[in-house]
Formats: sequence, structure tokens, C-alpha cells
Amino acid sequence: VSLDDPPEQPSEQPAQQPAELRAEQPPSPPPPPPDKLVKEDEQATTPAEAVLPAAPTPAHRAPAPASRMRSASSEPCPVSEMSEAIAQAASFDELVAALEDVQEWPWSPEQEAGIKRCKTYIPDRDVIAGFYVMSINEWRVSQPRVLVLTRNAYFRIKYDPQAGKVEHYHKTPLPELRALEKTLTGLKVYLKTQDGHSGPKKWASWMVAKVSRAEARTDEFQHAREYRSALPTGAGPSPDQVCDIIAASFAKASELLRENLPTGGVLFDPPNVITTLERKQILSERKAAARAEDERAEREAAEAELRSAVAVAIASRDRQPKTSGEINHAVLARPLRRAKRAVEADATLIDEAERLKAELEEELRERLYAERLERERVEREAATAELEAAITYAATSRDNASLVRALKRARKAVDVRSELLGRGEDLKMEIDAEKKAEREAAEEASRQRKLAERMERERVETQAATAELEAAVSAAETSRDTTWLVKALRRARRAAGVSADLLDRAESLKHEIDLEKKVAAEEARAANQ
Repeated sequence: VSLDDPPEQPSEQPAQQPAELRAEQPPSPPPPPPDKLVKEDEQATTPAEAVLPAAPTPAHRAPAPASRMRSASSEPCPVSEMSEAIAQAASFDELVAALEDVQEWPWSPEQEAGIKRCKTYIPDRDVIAGFYVMSINEWRVSQPRVLVLTRNAYFRIKYDPQAGKVEHYHKTPLPELRALEKTLTGLKVYLKTQDGHSGPKKWASWMVAKVSRAEARTDEFQHAREYRSALPTGAGPSPDQVCDIIAASFAKASELLRENLPTGGVLFDPPNVITTLERKQILSERKAAARAEDERAEREAAEAELRSAVAVAIASRDRQPKTSGEINHAVLARPLRRAKRAVEADATLIDEAERLKAELEEELRERLYAERLERERVEREAATAELEAAITYAATSRDNASLVRALKRARKAVDVRSELLGRGEDLKMEIDAEKKAEREAAEEASRQRKLAERMERERVETQAATAELEAAVSAAETSRDTTWLVKALRRARRAAGVSADLLDRAESLKHEIDLEKKVAAEEARAANQ
């Protein structure tokens, strides 16, 4: 399975392909997942109606002349003169003449054949120069490609040296160029739009911006592709010189296209050739400028908010009469903190606001102290009046309920006269003592009454029990039956003060009758036997 991108242009096949076969061709595969490397992500840009020249088969390809095959020992091209000629070119013809020596560089036979084939394959005929390079996409995959520069665009072409044919190409109009960066190892071309599939770094940045809801990076260095020299090592210009020539030719072609735009053409800015250090310096200066602008906007907003807060605070201080709630010192706290955090905020304004805030806080403290003293005075007078009224009422009614409430309020109040508090306490204690004496006397009378009632009940019960016992003894002596005697004896024992002689007499009679009943029972039992 090839890791190359789907072809943007059909390979070199006959143009009269049947419609049925074209319909059966599989569609381009979707973009690869982030865990798989792709070699190049390119999209078809050549119109479908463009008729491409058919490429000769490898069997009919003529071998390169011996004069065109340069060895590693050939003299290097005058790169400095070529760079100067490119810079001084005032027309496309002069630019083509300045780059004529590029085809004399010591390319390998396969590279030289590929450059020639690619120049004739592309639809544009105004070819300026061609270069065999290593293209590095955003997945950091190095791919051999042919770059062909024309008057309106440049083409990145995939050439198969084994089959001797072009597989596909990608066209980039020159107005799409934004910058050309000379790196340590090659040349980075920055474009206005994405060139191929996005790499993992862009995907990660997009995910971070999506999660954090931050703005995605959008500058001229967002979409890039890197090219490196593919000249055989040890011969001809160095890789750095090759990249210099490519960058100079791309920049000059863009300038000439900008100067020769037709009527109604869209204006564009030709790309600048910069180094990596210059790109970092540009980004650093841009970031510093954005930070300075943010600081300026924040400084102006903080100063405006602080001035408004100062005006509100002054208005609250000048309002008469006022209470502590009308002294709006808190309105300065947040604007002051914001102004102090702002860069290079007006120090005079901050000092004025801090001084005003200190004055308002001091005035607030004084006002709060005065209001507290006033509340204490009002409460003291009210508590004093209530206590005096309660003392007068309690002295007359001898009821200390209202006096207790008044004393509790007077103790909580500040600076109530101690003489008044002492008089109220003494009266309360006096009334409490009187109530206690009355309560004890009532309790003693109740106890005596209950004792007399109990003694009367005991006397009545004793008399009744005695009379019942005497009647029971008389009845038992006559009837010799102890039924009523037992009941009377039980009641007499519970009663208090029953005569002991009567109880002994009843007990003896009961014992005597029981003994008689026992003897009679034994005699009856003996008789029955």
C-alpha cells in the first residue's frame, strides 16, 4: 500500500479513455488518521478540461547526451552571479535567462529526465525553471518531488523515475505565497491556504483551542511546506545555495507577476525571503505589540473606571446630611486594584484615589463611632426611664415581673446609673423576700390543716373500728361464729388508737372458738370411724 496522497491529476495515460472505465475508477481515499503517516496531501487543481501531453514510454526515451551528464568533479555554478542576476531581472525573460544555468547543475540522469518530463507535462507553457527537491509535509515525511516554476504558479510534481512518467502534481498560484523562510536545512514556503492534509501538530492545536475556547492561530506562518536540496552530495552548489536560488526565483517571479497584472487582476503582496531568526523576531514583535495594545486598552479602561469611582465617592462624601451607609468608600476598592494591576497607569490618579479612599474610610470610622454612641445614648435613656417606672410600679403593687425585664435591659445598656440599678436590685430582693415569707407561711398553714384533717379521720376510724369490734365480740360469744370477728379484727388492727385490751379479748375469743371447732371436728371424725 502506497503512503502517497491520492493523485490530484491522472497519471500519464491516453486521454481517450472510455467513460465506462473512468466511472469505475475508485474515489480518492479519505484523509489518513493521525496515527498513520502519509507522504503528501495534495488536491487536484488542474481543470478537468486541460489536455495534458502524453508522456513517452521508458522504452522510447532517448538517453541523455554525454555533454549534459556532469560529474562530481565539474566546476560549481556561479551561484552568487546567478543570485545577483535573479535580483536584477526586470522581466520574465531576464529571469529565465538568469536561471538557465540551473539545468546545467550536476543532476543525476534520473533527476534530469524527471525535470525535463515535468516541464512538458504541466499545462502551463511559460516555464521559468525546474528543481529536483525533497518535499517534507506536515507529517515530517520526506518525498522526492520536482518543482517547476512558471509565470503564474509553481507545480509540485511526483515523478516515477522507474516508469519514467508523472503520477500526479499540485499547482499553487504565486499569489498564494505569503513568505519564504530560509531554515538551517532547507526552504519553508508559507501559503495562504492549507497545502495537503493537516499534520498532528495542527490537530493538537485545534483540539486545545476547541477545549479551551481560545482563538486558533491565524497568521502568515500557519500553512507551510519545507523543501530541501536533492542534488547529489559533493557536486555543484551546496544545499544552502540551492535553497537560496529557489527562494530568490520564487520571490522574483511573484514580484514580476505583481508588476504585470492584467487589468482587473487581484492585487497581492509578493512574499518576503526571511530567515528563521527573522520569523521568530516578527512573531515576537507582533506578540509584544499585541501585549502592548492589550495593556493600553486595559490601562485606559482602568483609568476611566477609577475616575468614575472617584466622582461617585466624592459625591457621596459631599452629600449632607449623611449616614455611614451613604459614605461610599467601597466603590474605590475594585477600580483601585484594577488600576494598580494595569501597566503604567496614571500614578497621580491612583494616589488621589488612595488618598480619597483613606479619607472616606476615616470619615466612615468617625461616623460609625458617633452613630454607635448615639444608639447607646438612646438605649440608655430608654432603659433608665423603663427601670424608674418599673421601680415605682413594683413598690406599689409588690409585683416584680416588669422590674425583672427592666433590670435586664438596664444591665445591657451602657452607662446606666449604678444608684438606679442598686435601687432596683434592692427592691427586687425585698419583694422576693416578702413573696418567699408569704409562700412559707401558706405552706405551713396547709401542712397544719392537712395534719388536723388526717388526725380527725384517724379518730373517726378508730371509733368506728372499736364499735364494730365490740359488736363482733358480743355476736361471736353468742353464736360461736368468727366470720364477723375476723373482719372486725382486721379493721381494728389498721386503725390507730384502738384499745389493746379489746384487741386481746377479740383475739382470745377467736382462738377459743377455733379450738372448739377443731375438737368438734375430731370427735365427728372419730365417730364416723
